Amino acid sequence: MIESNHQVTIHQPIDVVMDLFNNQSNFKHWQRGLVDFENITSTVGQVGSKRKLRIKTPAGIISMNETITHRDLPHRWEATYRTKGVLNKQCNSFRESVTTTNGIPQKVTIWKSQASFKFTGMMRLVSKARPQLFENQTLQFMKDFKDFAENGTSVTSA
Repeated sequence: MIESNHQVTIHQPIDVVMDLFNNQSNFKHWQRGLVDFENITSTVGQVGSKRKLRIKTPAGIISMNETITHRDLPHRWEATYRTKGVLNKQCNSFRESVTTTNGIPQKVTIWKSQASFKFTGMMRLVSKARPQLFENQTLQFMKDFKDFAENGTSVTSA
């Protein structure tokens, strides 16, 4: 098993961050490698809702199923992701804070993420040989979201 904990500060108020985070049409702008997704359940973005994601990786395109397991936005959002040989549990928390830049107070959002990855089959070997692939994946998404939220930069143009 691999576990990772990351934190980023997004220079936007929490309501702006939540609007961007919850809007499915924004996924392509910060989820690097996302080819497409399909909502499997009629409820979207709620506890129990499911999506099928197709992600481009160096090894090819993989399919992954997402299930939202906890939602208490704007404070907490959790989901599991399953693909062959990998179970990824994501726990995300958001907190608004105030920082001062050049004497001017500004609302920011602190995003903390805890991820755990469990492996079976061949993916056990991959995880042992290249653990950084999994450890850094969550942080990359967070950095890409921060850049999108603060600057409007999309990974589709990368």
